[in-house]
Amino acid sequence: MRFVTIEPAAHLITYLDCPTLEHALQIAGLTGFVDHGKVDHAIAIVIDEFRIFDDPEHQDYFALGGRLYAGNAVLYSYDLAGAAMDMPEVRLEPIFLHGRAEVDAAINAGIVARPVNDELNWRWPEPAPFSEQGHAS
Repeated sequence: MRFVTIEPAAHLITYLDCPTLEHALQIAGLTGFVDHGKVDHAIAIVIDEFRIFDDPEHQDYFALGGRLYAGNAVLYSYDLAGAAMDMPEVRLEPIFLHGRAEVDAAINAGIVARPVNDELNWRWPEPAPFSEQGHAS
């Protein structure tokens, strides 16, 4: 199956063929807690669930469709039933960002929405509002 990986530290977008989504996640380094979401009506994204809360000064980000993501990601396509399918050749234009200053500037310029429902409900360097077990801290 065809997937896309996005590696913001390297400013790299790669199409790759893997037998399963799990294999693609391993290649992208997404081996812990992951979160699945939608980029649009036919493209899904998988990211590290808690990476957005890591130290922003040592973090690489990307924005896609006005949304901010931290760390590596895997994208794939899906059908109407939600089953994964080959990712088509599409023009992906992520905006690569490094560190808090670049993210804050992108948010203030309206290029990127705030990471959680476009609301200010957490700030760096405060502790993450959720633990890695998914419970409020």
